[in-house]
Amino acid sequence: MSDEEKGDANNEYLAQIYQRKECILWGSIYATNLIDLENRLAGICDPGCTPFHEHEMSFSLKTTQTPDVTLRLRRKFHTETTSSNQWRFRYVGRPEPDPNCPVVVRKVIDSVAHSQNMMEFVKTLGLRLDYEYMAKGKVWTCGAIKIVVSSLKRTKQPGKYEVENLEKMSDSYLIELSVTINDSVDYHPIAKQLKAFSSQLSPLVELQKVEYWVK
Repeated sequence: MSDEEKGDANNEYLAQIYQRKECILWGSIYATNLIDLENRLAGICDPGCTPFHEHEMSFSLKTTQTPDVTLRLRRKFHTETTSSNQWRFRYVGRPEPDPNCPVVVRKVIDSVAHSQNMMEFVKTLGLRLDYEYMAKGKVWTCGAIKIVVSSLKRTKQPGKYEVENLEKMSDSYLIELSVTINDSVDYHPIAKQLKAFSSQLSPLVELQKVEYWVK
């Protein structure tokens, strides 16, 4: 194999690792019904769940009326300070234009970075902050399916993350149901599987394909 062929093979391998598709559905549930949902998930998911408390910022790079790329940054959230220097990057592409698909399908690239001045870095990329929030909740899995249940808070003043500056965005919990697959894999069977799993959470939660890009 020539050096050029090795380079092409390596690029293809890296693309398979980093370039992925995400199939996702969303829903919400009132806090008063959360325990019922958790009991349902405990019965149908893999044993155990993982708690999390994170700070997320969403940026976009716009070359037209709608964002071409969304960049999301997440790190562990601390009540008094957001001093964590480890960030999880997620590049989110525009959804697949498939009206017959029962879920949202979009390209994603995930990576991890360490930085003490992340905001300076994103500014040099020409990105602008769209919104930020703090998410606290739990993650369940059922095979390849990931179920995230979280309560969201926002800060009253950007950059101020003390308890007194945080307020709940809603009395409901956000539910995200997703599967991530290789970019080359046909997403239609996975989409059907995800939709079928979502029916097991009904009538507690009615998960939907939210066309968030349509104004």
